[in-house]
Amino acid sequence: MDPFAPTAGEWNEIARSITFLTLALISAFLTGPVFLVAHAIIPSAVDSKTISNKFNKLRPMLYLIGFVGLGSIITFFLLAFFNIYPVLERIYPSFWQ
Repeated sequence: MDPFAPTAGEWNEIARSITFLTLALISAFLTGPVFLVAHAIIPSAVDSKTISNKFNKLRPMLYLIGFVGLGSIITFFLLAFFNIYPVLERIYPSFWQ
């Protein structure tokens, strides 16, 4: 299978897809620690009496931030996929056959 050469416009689409994937990675690096703090660190520290029970009130807000971050990761992956799919179809026309 011999691929076609990408045009300048297709290179722009490839660069945009790489940008979306980079944003998904940044979102994952920000979302992971938020879920870790909300689901593991706060409950453990409250149970061991290391921190006060009032920190449990932060957990719903941290979960909300975490789920927004998870939504952004999924959104960026979908944007990258739908952005690059037509370009890949043109470069490799018989790839999926």
